[in-house]
Amino acid sequence: MLKSKLIQNIEKIAPPNLALDWDNTGVQIDVGEDTVKRALVALEITDAVIREAQTVSADYIITHHPLLFHKIQRVDGHSVTGSQIIRLIRAGISVYSAHTSFDAVYGGNNDYLAELLDLRKIRRFQPKNETPDQEIIGKIGDLSREMSLAEVCALLQERLEIRHSLPVVGNPESRIQKVGLCTGGGGDMIEDAVRNACSLFITGDVRHHEALLAEESGICLINAGHFGTEWIFVKNFAGRLKTAVGDVVEVVESRMGKDPFRYL
Repeated sequence: MLKSKLIQNIEKIAPPNLALDWDNTGVQIDVGEDTVKRALVALEITDAVIREAQTVSADYIITHHPLLFHKIQRVDGHSVTGSQIIRLIRAGISVYSAHTSFDAVYGGNNDYLAELLDLRKIRRFQPKNETPDQEIIGKIGDLSREMSLAEVCALLQERLEIRHSLPVVGNPESRIQKVGLCTGGGGDMIEDAVRNACSLFITGDVRHHEALLAEESGICLINAGHFGTEWIFVKNFAGRLKTAVGDVVEVVESRMGKDPFRYL
């Protein structure tokens, strides 16, 4: 498939206009041939993912997290990112990142997590009255039955295959029905969850003062980790891309994603 046609398919799944202003969704590296035979879908670029792409002879990598997130002054082979850019260019592997565009789109990360938790009546967060056109990334849904905070934790660990304990705010016996969630780093959405009358908010990368705000506001919180809530991107995006491109391009799901944290 022509590279330009593949990008069109990607952007039908994750429209770039949905990306937040600070994001760098889109083409990260454009090298090699004008056609694509095999695309690898991964959460992010790592040395292991680059080796995997070369092993499976992928000429394109589609990630969730951008390789080029912050502005770089130069490509330095002695830095992690610079070295990865050089390796990808030498291997003729192009990279596209569908970041907040896939967080925001219907059927993206947040809808997928809501479905994994069997939430009902999945809907968007309602913004503040003074900003009616504001788009808030994340979703709200109702549990199929009222559960305790401890039970929701167990369900989340099962569905996201999390093998370690989860940091929480709130009484483990608190009764939960209405759940707000934001995959990745959504700690700054505590007030949105409170305003939308959620009894629980699920996200990752929660800072101390955000957790304290949740506690003082009387809302339960589960900090399931950035990786914990976003590795599902690979299966979800790859499935949608396979449907879009059929057998014209082989779509491979990366097996190299891992949480950089260890729990002792």
